[in-house]
Amino acid sequence: MTDSNCGCGCPHDNCGCSEFHETMYLLLDDQLTAEECSRLRAHAEECPNCAQLLNAEAEFRALLRKCCCPPAPVELRQRISYQLRVEYRQG
Repeated sequence: MTDSNCGCGCPHDNCGCSEFHETMYLLLDDQLTAEECSRLRAHAEECPNCAQLLNAEAEFRALLRKCCCPPAPVELRQRISYQLRVEYRQG
């Protein structure tokens, strides 16, 4: 993390907010190593702006998951798939 006085409000001169912003989505998607996750989470604990951004994105993702409809039952999907195959063969 190599930012220098980026004006983010972080208490450190060499804060790393730019790297945090670039990799935050990978963190939320569990695409980072344990070491990278620890480093980014430690940064968020020190930087109120990055913590707020991380929390807002996590809450947004939770809302999206909540709003998504559950998948159709297996039987319904099988019937639809069967009907599509029948119609395709009948041309």
